[in-house]
Amino acid sequence: MNTLFSAKFFGLFVLLLSLSGCVSYSVTEQEMTDYLNQNLKLDQAVGIEDVLYAKISVDDLKVNIGRADKDRVAVYANTTAELQMMSQPDMNLDLDIEFSAIPEYKKETGEVFLKSLRLERLDEDGSILTPEIRQLIKPAVSLIGSAVSSYPVYQLDESTVKQSLLKSSNPKVTVENNKLVIDFFD
Repeated sequence: MNTLFSAKFFGLFVLLLSLSGCVSYSVTEQEMTDYLNQNLKLDQAVGIEDVLYAKISVDDLKVNIGRADKDRVAVYANTTAELQMMSQPDMNLDLDIEFSAIPEYKKETGEVFLKSLRLERLDEDGSILTPEIRQLIKPAVSLIGSAVSSYPVYQLDESTVKQSLLKSSNPKVTVENNKLVIDFFD
């Protein structure tokens, strides 16, 4: 009997919250940026050292939500790259990389991932990279993109009632007013 009462009370609570518009949660660009910078550390290397080699480290990430494309999240990565090309002196580059992707919610873990990743921009200190250098570092950049799409960009906090309710449901994730909105109802 107590279980039935608890289930009815919980159902009523969810209904009241949803009718009052309280069962949605917005994630700001700054919250997502902070989450990524605290939780995602990326260092990728490709090639054979002392022959043809590139190592890229991500120093700083920044997120823009729905600014360039209304349904996409853009991730800007300030990176450093070390390049080795046979007998040439090692090169150190300061790279700017921009990916964009569509946010996708994973119910089992309450996490938001970026899918359908697209490389939007790759240049060095605002200048265009030579085709040779671009060809060398592009595999390492692709590995970074793969890591960005396989690691959550945000996770709901089960210690708060609202986020816990959203996590237990099958919410819809949308981009609205430069925020990621997680809604209780489809």
